[in-house]
Amino acid sequence: MKLKSELFFDTLILVGVAFAIMTTPQAALSASAPATFAEVQSVVTQRCTVCHGAQMQHKNVRLDSPEEIAKHAQRIYQQAVVLKTMPKNNATQITDAERALIGRWFTAGASRR
Repeated sequence: MKLKSELFFDTLILVGVAFAIMTTPQAALSASAPATFAEVQSVVTQRCTVCHGAQMQHKNVRLDSPEEIAKHAQRIYQQAVVLKTMPKNNATQITDAERALIGRWFTAGASRR
Protein backbone atom coordinates (compact mmCIF):
# COMPACT_ATOMS: atom_id res chain seq x y z
CA MET A 1 0.00 0.00 0.00
CA LYS A 2 1.26 3.46 -0.87
CA LEU A 3 2.11 5.94 1.78
CA LYS A 4 0.06 9.12 2.03
CA SER A 5 3.03 11.16 0.82
CA GLU A 6 3.39 8.96 -2.27
CA LEU A 7 -0.31 9.33 -3.06
CA PHE A 8 -0.01 13.07 -2.61
CA PHE A 9 2.88 13.31 -5.09
CA ASP A 10 1.14 11.02 -7.59
CA THR A 11 -1.95 13.22 -7.40
CA LEU A 12 0.13 16.38 -7.68
CA ILE A 13 1.83 15.09 -10.84
CA LEU A 14 -1.50 14.08 -12.37
CA VAL A 15 -3.00 17.50 -11.65
CA GLY A 16 0.08 19.22 -13.09
CA VAL A 17 -0.10 17.22 -16.33
CA ALA A 18 -3.83 17.90 -16.66
CA PHE A 19 -3.25 21.62 -16.11
CA ALA A 20 -0.46 21.71 -18.70
CA ILE A 21 -2.68 20.05 -21.30
CA MET A 22 -5.61 22.35 -20.57
CA THR A 23 -3.51 25.52 -20.85
CA THR A 24 -1.61 24.59 -24.01
CA PRO A 25 -2.56 27.02 -26.79
CA GLN A 26 -4.59 25.52 -29.62
CA ALA A 27 -1.93 26.59 -32.11
CA ALA A 28 0.65 24.47 -30.32
CA LEU A 29 -1.68 21.48 -30.25
CA SER A 30 -2.31 21.76 -33.99
CA ALA A 31 1.31 22.52 -34.86
CA SER A 32 1.82 18.94 -35.98
CA ALA A 33 -1.57 18.57 -37.68
CA PRO A 34 -1.42 18.27 -41.45
CA ALA A 35 -2.13 21.51 -43.28
CA THR A 36 -4.87 21.65 -45.87
CA PHE A 37 -4.32 22.82 -49.41
CA ALA A 38 -6.79 25.65 -48.80
CA GLU A 39 -4.63 26.93 -45.91
CA VAL A 40 -1.48 26.74 -48.02
CA GLN A 41 -3.17 28.38 -51.00
CA SER A 42 -4.28 31.24 -48.76
CA VAL A 43 -0.70 31.81 -47.55
CA VAL A 44 0.73 31.54 -51.06
CA THR A 45 -1.88 33.96 -52.41
CA GLN A 46 -1.18 36.47 -49.66
CA ARG A 47 2.61 36.14 -49.51
CA CYS A 48 3.80 34.99 -52.94
CA THR A 49 1.57 36.19 -55.77
CA VAL A 50 2.82 39.77 -55.54
CA CYS A 51 5.91 38.54 -57.41
CA HIS A 52 4.60 35.22 -58.76
CA GLY A 53 1.09 36.06 -59.99
CA ALA A 54 -0.77 36.96 -63.16
CA GLN A 55 0.92 40.36 -63.55
CA MET A 56 4.49 39.35 -62.74
CA GLN A 57 6.32 36.01 -62.70
CA HIS A 58 9.81 36.34 -61.26
CA LYS A 59 12.01 33.55 -62.61
CA ASN A 60 9.02 32.35 -64.65
CA VAL A 61 7.30 31.02 -61.54
CA ARG A 62 3.57 31.62 -61.32
CA LEU A 63 1.69 30.64 -58.14
CA ASP A 64 -1.80 32.05 -58.62
CA SER A 65 -3.65 28.80 -59.31
CA PRO A 66 -3.97 25.46 -57.51
CA GLU A 67 -2.28 23.74 -60.46
CA GLU A 68 0.73 26.04 -60.30
CA ILE A 69 1.06 25.71 -56.52
CA ALA A 70 1.00 21.91 -56.85
CA LYS A 71 3.47 22.03 -59.76
CA HIS A 72 5.92 24.13 -57.74
CA ALA A 73 5.38 22.46 -54.34
CA GLN A 74 9.02 21.34 -54.09
CA ARG A 75 10.34 24.82 -54.93
CA ILE A 76 7.90 26.52 -52.55
CA TYR A 77 9.00 24.21 -49.74
CA GLN A 78 12.70 24.62 -50.52
CA GLN A 79 12.65 28.41 -50.87
CA ALA A 80 10.09 29.37 -48.20
CA VAL A 81 10.66 26.70 -45.55
CA VAL A 82 14.12 25.19 -45.84
CA LEU A 83 16.19 28.13 -47.09
CA LYS A 84 13.82 30.90 -45.98
CA THR A 85 14.93 32.99 -48.96
CA MET A 86 11.39 33.63 -50.17
CA PRO A 87 9.70 35.97 -50.09
CA LYS A 88 12.82 37.93 -50.96
CA ASN A 89 13.90 39.99 -47.95
CA ASN A 90 10.61 38.80 -46.40
CA ALA A 91 8.93 41.64 -48.29
CA THR A 92 5.43 40.27 -47.63
CA GLN A 93 6.07 39.49 -43.95
CA ILE A 94 5.52 35.72 -44.08
CA THR A 95 5.47 34.40 -40.52
CA ASP A 96 7.26 31.40 -39.04
CA ALA A 97 3.84 29.83 -38.46
CA GLU A 98 3.01 30.20 -42.16
CA ARG A 99 6.36 28.68 -43.13
CA ALA A 100 5.67 25.79 -40.74
CA LEU A 101 2.22 25.32 -42.27
CA ILE A 102 3.75 25.02 -45.75
CA GLY A 103 6.32 22.61 -44.34
CA ARG A 104 3.65 20.38 -42.78
CA TRP A 105 1.69 20.38 -46.03
CA PHE A 106 4.73 19.45 -48.12
CA THR A 107 6.05 16.74 -45.79
CA ALA A 108 2.56 15.20 -45.63
CA GLY A 109 2.61 14.77 -49.41
CA ALA A 110 1.55 18.21 -50.73
CA SER A 111 -2.02 17.08 -51.25
CA ARG A 112 -4.48 19.31 -53.09
CA ARG A 113 -7.19 18.43 -50.55
